[in-house]
Amino acid sequence: MTKTDPKQLGAVEAGKPFALALAAGTETARMETNLRARSETLKLAQAAAQQGRTGEAMEHLKDHIVEVSENSAVVAAERWLSLPPAERERTGIYVSGRQLRDEVNAAVQTGLAANGEIGPDRMTLTVLSRVNATREELRQVRTYAPGMVLEVTAKQSRQKLAKGRYDVLKVDAGKGIIELRGADGQRQTFQPSRIGAQGDNQVLQLLERKALTVYTGDTIRWTANDHQRGLINADRAAIAAIGNDGLTVRTSSGMDLKLDAADPMLARLDLAYALNAHMAQGLTSDKGIAVMDRRTRKLLSARNFLVTITRLRDELTLIVDNRDKVEMGIGRNPGDKTSALEVTERLGAAAARGQAADKPQEVGKLQEPEKLPELERTITKVVPFEMGI
Repeated sequence: MTKTDPKQLGAVEAGKPFALALAAGTETARMETNLRARSETLKLAQAAAQQGRTGEAMEHLKDHIVEVSENSAVVAAERWLSLPPAERERTGIYVSGRQLRDEVNAAVQTGLAANGEIGPDRMTLTVLSRVNATREELRQVRTYAPGMVLEVTAKQSRQKLAKGRYDVLKVDAGKGIIELRGADGQRQTFQPSRIGAQGDNQVLQLLERKALTVYTGDTIRWTANDHQRGLINADRAAIAAIGNDGLTVRTSSGMDLKLDAADPMLARLDLAYALNAHMAQGLTSDKGIAVMDRRTRKLLSARNFLVTITRLRDELTLIVDNRDKVEMGIGRNPGDKTSALEVTERLGAAAARGQAADKPQEVGKLQEPEKLPELERTITKVVPFEMGI
């Protein structure tokens, strides 16, 4: 059984056919009672956000909104760090995008290290962060840039790519060719346009490198799967020890696992003090500190806002740099994503209107353009199932 809330963040790839099936009228069980919130304020705010009434939701939260003129990431970290350790465990930090997430994570880590709660041993890693790109975007040369990494999880005979990681060395937009270098040092060309329009989007992943310093005691999350060792994407772990030849992590199941310097999973981890909305879907915490910044315009959306405030049971502190502009940004941007089928429908309807407008009309009588049949659209509100990481 699949559970989804169509008003939260939309699926771009695998989940989109399911969303289209719902729009076409597929029989659906409806669960319309949100059992997560326990405080009256959150119940009212979540109900208003669910109905798209952003202003009303913000009004319900007015006593819990903190408007700051300084660095909002630092303010969020400071508020979380000032909590007793037991309260920190009950309080999640939610942000509106990747950049804010990295800033909050760095600020929290700085505070913990300064207070001696993590460390003193540390190690700087080069980790790989996924570039959020659909399969169609991966077929476009402009998506790639030198310094990125293309990870191939299954042999691609059509492109003559074996399983492994490839450095992006050069992008030739004119010829539509990417120059890659494999782990063996061999160079080869790659044509993104030859990627099949259909297929598993997980087979090819585009990644960016970034430097990440971790301390003993740091809380991390995995950014890829290693099912054989029980390391699951988005699951949390802790840095138990750091040595010259690698580090030891304590997994969510309580096992200690040694990762040597050459272990590929050392490149697939990140700090986990703050989560963005896409990571937060399906999670629940008793309390939360949320950060929204007017500068992240594309990420200020009704869907992001809904996901953020519906993660919580009891209490929310919403930190914003400008309440009016954040509210306006959320209200103006529904955050919808469309599939190729939906775009085709829109373009086909536009062409039909243009064709109809060119037909001669009877004198004194306006001829209405023929309406194309549309798929019946239904809105299904359900409560996302909860999973722990």
